[in-house]
Amino acid sequence: MRIAVTGASGRVGGAVAARLVDNGHTVIGLDLVAPRQAVPGVDYLIGDLADLEPSDPRLAEVEAVAHLGALMSWDEADAARLHHANVTATLNLVRALDGGAVRRFVLASTGEVYPENAPQYQPLDEAHPRLPRTWYGLSKVLAEETVAFAARTRGWDAVALRFSHTQHPAELLDPDSFFSGPRFFASRRHRKALAAGDHALAEQLAPYAGDDGTLLVARRSDGAPVRMGILATDDLARGVVLAVEADTTGYEVAGLGPDDSTDLGDFARDLAEAAGLDTVEVTLPPTAPGYVTSNTRARELFGFTPRITRDDMVRLAAEAHRERTAAG
Repeated sequence: MRIAVTGASGRVGGAVAARLVDNGHTVIGLDLVAPRQAVPGVDYLIGDLADLEPSDPRLAEVEAVAHLGALMSWDEADAARLHHANVTATLNLVRALDGGAVRRFVLASTGEVYPENAPQYQPLDEAHPRLPRTWYGLSKVLAEETVAFAARTRGWDAVALRFSHTQHPAELLDPDSFFSGPRFFASRRHRKALAAGDHALAEQLAPYAGDDGTLLVARRSDGAPVRMGILATDDLARGVVLAVEADTTGYEVAGLGPDDSTDLGDFARDLAEAAGLDTVEVTLPPTAPGYVTSNTRARELFGFTPRITRDDMVRLAAEAHRERTAAG
């Protein structure tokens, strides 16, 4: 197929584009910025998706879309930017495909639509009410509704994939990683606590303010473990490709995540042991993540099963940490 991948310069979009090329597809990569390292065989169109015009001739021969381009933010000040990047861009992308050859559309959504941090029941599945509490979550609900509308009115076969938290193993022990720095490193969580005005946690972590060699072993004050679904980037990319290549009909929704949630406290201990780092125990409020998601629907619809295990993540993270340390 001729497939358009939005967000193709990003970590997930680039991995999806590469897999699609390897599978013999012709890929057009759309992104706001050029990739740091272009994927061989991908034809890039650089620009804002929100600026696309209806019935764009450059997309007339596209048969399928993997819409991964989005803005992630939990900052109240970014409400308008989130709407522009995740809602307006999705609307204009759908309209840009009007009159063309497209018949299949896969949307990257998120568990924030539930949201995961406030589950009404567990494991969270596709039937859970969508009651987002962030502008990011709301923007993805609106993007889902836009794609469902397009499937209904244009006869497309579409899938909304609600992603769990995604990590490349090499990011896990990188203190400067947007995704894992504040989650695992005491120094980065201290900065985050200061910025959020969480004085109690900032005081707990003050001795580690400049220490990038200590990981957080977190527990909740109600005694429950801090846990969440963590899926390796390569597994997520493979799941997206499976959804693009599947033969589902109509509009479907599927959670894309691991087989089980990860206890972040135990995970941090294992990461520290594997990489030779120290740990510090911290207590977080009951609002800290403590959820389990289901990937049953993704298994049923297109045969998705994660391949990279928790032990693989620990081993690969430690290897990447040693390489970064050796490189200075």
